[in-house]
Amino acid sequence: MSTVEQMLYNIQKFQILSLFANDSANRTVSPAYAFAWDKNLFPVGSHGCDWHDAHEACFKIRKTQVDELAEFLDDLEREGKTISFYQLEDHYDVRSGSTWDRMDLVFVCRYFRLDGWFSEEFWKGMAGHSDCPSESHSILQDYEAKDVHFE
Repeated sequence: MSTVEQMLYNIQKFQILSLFANDSANRTVSPAYAFAWDKNLFPVGSHGCDWHDAHEACFKIRKTQVDELAEFLDDLEREGKTISFYQLEDHYDVRSGSTWDRMDLVFVCRYFRLDGWFSEEFWKGMAGHSDCPSESHSILQDYEAKDVHFE
């Protein structure tokens, strides 16, 4: 990716997060969409706007990764199954240096939950108990303007 592409991505990210965090602005950016930009993950399923499409190569967590995880979780839920976060890490072989790391999985799962994907019971089965890493508990948290930090 070129320096210009990265600069345009950063400008777009700043504008989206600024709009989301501005208390006086009408909330036109969803928490899920702002979260995706904040955590540098491609916001699959965001049909209200296409601001992210031109920057696909700039996102740290790629569209293909997000799509594949969505499909995997969707298959589980359709079959009436649940998965713990540790099982999800094992499925993606996180401890052996796969393309996923723990926090990327947490971020994408939190994005899915914020965007209304899958049932609350599904998410509680993954991260709503003591048999999961503490980082995964954030999947169940909302994302608000006060969570945006420009540091």
